[in-house]
Amino acid sequence: MGPLSKKRKFVKDGVFYAELYEFLKRELAEDGFSGVEHRQTPQKTEIIIKATKTKEVLGDKGRRIRELTSLVQQRFKYQEGGVQLYVERVQNRGLSAMAQAESLRFKLLGQLPIRRAVMGVLRFVMEQGAKGVDVLVSGKIRGQRGKTMKFRDGYMLRSGNSTKDFVDTAARHVYMRAGVIGVLVRIMLPYDSEGIKGPSMLLPDVITVLPPKDYSA
Repeated sequence: MGPLSKKRKFVKDGVFYAELYEFLKRELAEDGFSGVEHRQTPQKTEIIIKATKTKEVLGDKGRRIRELTSLVQQRFKYQEGGVQLYVERVQNRGLSAMAQAESLRFKLLGQLPIRRAVMGVLRFVMEQGAKGVDVLVSGKIRGQRGKTMKFRDGYMLRSGNSTKDFVDTAARHVYMRAGVIGVLVRIMLPYDSEGIKGPSMLLPDVITVLPPKDYSA
């Protein structure tokens, strides 16, 4: 078989990432899974798992991470030592939409009232320095008729290219006895010159006023 065309390679990479993401999302839901990155090196494929509870992901003496590596290796038919999994701690879980969506999912499964659970998430996210946060809860919240509840705080971008850099979004399904409840969390990240808490670039509409020049000399 000859080399893959560019189109087929994009599709293959997309399918690989989607399947890997779904597998890790289900496997590490209780350990604060917050995303995955993969990069190809000449020797092997490196997969970086982002999570809030890195100790639980690694397991006792690295046992769990070895099990996950073995499963990924068998599923995607890598050679022995052809894939390596690493764990990276999420610096600020209050600014991770995925971590907050999982947190809200477990609160709802624990029968906590929806309004109380969501307000707790909103308050925590804003305390961590977010510019704004949106939480949408949709489904059979009370009674047989489905409805959507929207909770908002702060400032939120809704359109334009800046949403790709400044807005972190995550959705989760909560399987309740009455039916499925959908949870959508959007977090507007703050500007951070070091690029740790948020993007290192300013919003396009931010105007910086420079001090006047001294012409007396």
